[in-house]
Amino acid sequence: YLASDHKSFMRFAKKSYLQQVFLTDELSYLTCWQATFLDPQLRLEYEGFPVPANSKIIITHCHTNRSLAVPRSFWTRSYFGKEYEVICHTYLDSHKAEEDKNYWVIVTGNPSDEDGTMIDRPN
Repeated sequence: YLASDHKSFMRFAKKSYLQQVFLTDELSYLTCWQATFLDPQLRLEYEGFPVPANSKIIITHCHTNRSLAVPRSFWTRSYFGKEYEVICHTYLDSHKAEEDKNYWVIVTGNPSDEDGTMIDRPN
């Protein structure tokens, strides 16, 4: 399960020093996340509805009320190449709306192609 907890002096992200995100095998309230509609004006209207595939959403941690984010400025090298740090922090712009660092897309597989995704599919 994907989990997160409040930042402390002993528990924080390695590069950004913000709230860390980690994997665990225990199901608890630290592993509870909520998909939120992207437009703040329509969030209450879409609350409780199914999440449409291939659309931008914001994933918010229920325990800390912070959004899942990938800042492009913090990365490490691994066997798989360049990997960006995934953290739990809500980046807000001057209008108090979330920035694109907090946007996520759940991509589904293309049923007509073995290796393709819905993003690869022509319109």
